[in-house]
Amino acid sequence: MIAAIVQARMGSSRLPGKTLMDVAGRPLLGHLVERARRIPELEAVVIATTERPADRAIVDFAEAEGLPVYAGSEDDVLDRFHRAARRFGVSVIVRVTPDCPLLDPAVAGLVLRRFTDAHGGLDYVSNTQPPTFPDGQDTEVFSAAALALAWREARLPSEREHVTPYIWKHPERFRLANVRHVEDLSRLRWTVDEAADLEFVRRVHERLGADRLFGMAEVLDLLRREPALLDINRSLTRNEGYARSVRADRAVSGPPGDSVMDTSRPLARSEEYFARAEKVIPSCTQTFSKGHTQLVRGVAPLFLQRAQGSHVWDVDGNEYIDYPMALGPIVLGHDDPDVTAAVRAQLGDGVAFSLPHPLEVEVSELLTQVVPCAEMVRFGKNGSDATAGAVRVARAYTGRERIAACGYHGWQDWYIGATTRHRGVPAAVRELTHLFTYNDLASLRKLFDAHPGEIAAVIMEPVGVVEPAGSFLQDVAALARANGAVLIYDEVVTSFRVALGGAQAHYGVTPDLACIGKAMANGYPVSAVVGRRDIMQVFDEIFFSFTFGGEALSLAAAKATITKIRDADVIPHLWRQGRRLQDGYNALAAEAGLAGVTRCIGLPPRTVLTFADHQGRESLALKSLFQQEVVRRGILNAGGFNLCYRHSDADVERTLEACRAALAVLAEGLAADDVEARLQGPVIQPVFRRA
Repeated sequence: MIAAIVQARMGSSRLPGKTLMDVAGRPLLGHLVERARRIPELEAVVIATTERPADRAIVDFAEAEGLPVYAGSEDDVLDRFHRAARRFGVSVIVRVTPDCPLLDPAVAGLVLRRFTDAHGGLDYVSNTQPPTFPDGQDTEVFSAAALALAWREARLPSEREHVTPYIWKHPERFRLANVRHVEDLSRLRWTVDEAADLEFVRRVHERLGADRLFGMAEVLDLLRREPALLDINRSLTRNEGYARSVRADRAVSGPPGDSVMDTSRPLARSEEYFARAEKVIPSCTQTFSKGHTQLVRGVAPLFLQRAQGSHVWDVDGNEYIDYPMALGPIVLGHDDPDVTAAVRAQLGDGVAFSLPHPLEVEVSELLTQVVPCAEMVRFGKNGSDATAGAVRVARAYTGRERIAACGYHGWQDWYIGATTRHRGVPAAVRELTHLFTYNDLASLRKLFDAHPGEIAAVIMEPVGVVEPAGSFLQDVAALARANGAVLIYDEVVTSFRVALGGAQAHYGVTPDLACIGKAMANGYPVSAVVGRRDIMQVFDEIFFSFTFGGEALSLAAAKATITKIRDADVIPHLWRQGRRLQDGYNALAAEAGLAGVTRCIGLPPRTVLTFADHQGRESLALKSLFQQEVVRRGILNAGGFNLCYRHSDADVERTLEACRAALAVLAEGLAADDVEARLQGPVIQPVFRRA
């Protein structure tokens, strides 16, 4: 018999009693049951609840609905499922939950059909490994035989509580498959775990009609018409219940380096801080690229506690070789003694003052000596300050409004409005920024032709992970100046890393303005707009002014950092160690038979790892598996290598050994076509999504 087994109980740590809460005149569980009954090929719906007195209400509900019901263990849900299936003679289990009251029977039917069409050739099929349907369309289908094997052998608390992890974490023992949606909709949250989720579901029913069994397509149409509905529960995160239960796994012993769980790296405190952050911080982070979606959850740390040189320690005390380097600012190494000494000395004199401090002059003079385009300087605190200031001054200088942009330039309206993260940016602002393609001069010329005499500035990263082809940088400079536009280099990333004077010094092309930051102060918050005197003097006429523009600790750090980069062997060290990592990684990829799958590209001081599937498309699943395997081996890597002056030969050797092991796992996963099944947490997510 093919049956949906629905686990249901009244207890919930985040929304007690939710299972029978009212939605449009019917209990949450009632909506799920009604939808489950309409799944094609399904023969029955079984309720699996607990023996707790509070759950007698669920037994009563099942009996009133004429549903078979089994009451078993509260905590061992795997045991509850196994015994319910055995009692009612279920041979194929469809797992759905009351948390999904908007489940589309057609979506669940796709998963079931994938299982049944295999005619016994599969043990488990889901649409969650990885998820591409909205959260709330989750369906898993598996055989009673697979369930029985998991019941006998699963030991970890997360495997007993969440029923199926033992199955999908063991692709060597089970035949697995996943159903994908043509578009990745996993960011949409239609499940019910918090009060905000319940409010969202109630609003959907109000709009679409309480007495109608609407489908996924109708909900999507509603959200296109009323996107504000998404704000109701936008801050909540997928699969939090499973992620939290992983903490209990740490108490279960196992061999070091075990493929299921590396018990040598406890993450309990990370999870505890994350639970606290959920209550007070949208997205649980101040910086998207540092958030929990950027590394494999349950394997990677969520919070770091301290740092020294090229190493960091998380809140649980685990040590890692650090390659994100705080997203690039750490160029000398964490807690560099010269920078720390300069900051401590300044701290005794003060941090913020009522008039300008001499350091404002001293650091400005230093910048005019080392950055080719710098004749004058204006400070900010982060890269977005600098790029927004440069764009504003270019508009004032030229009397024009349109901007031609290439690359990433921060969070301010003028730029972010041109990306998929443009919510909240007025359409009038969005229409003034036009994107062109790197190494494609024709795409920039097309913008000038379409908007003659209207483009104030061309702003671009002079180099990202792809180097300029031929005379591209020189040609862009000539085209911009021929059309009366200001040429702005966004060197927030490349300044003080590619060369002391940035990419403009490395390539010998001098812009009109440059935005610098990140590595300028080895982790202290300061940025700057530098450039031609006649343009920079327009800062007298625009408003670019804030309380902490001349904050003295960061300027003291900047002076010490720039001086050390100038006087020591810093830049050659970054190139030398970066080249060893880049060449070593690419050699290991070739050795593993993955030369066409993954590469290390970019300039050696800052490289990026690429991962592509068999069709040549970017693969976040492969990237996730690689990151998972290296972090288990003590390497913190967010998709590339930012080098610092303290990355030693031993660091590089240890990193390459970890890469060798990780690439072997990737090769095995590709050969077995089970890359996603080898992940111990969700696939990482991009900060910018395709529109």
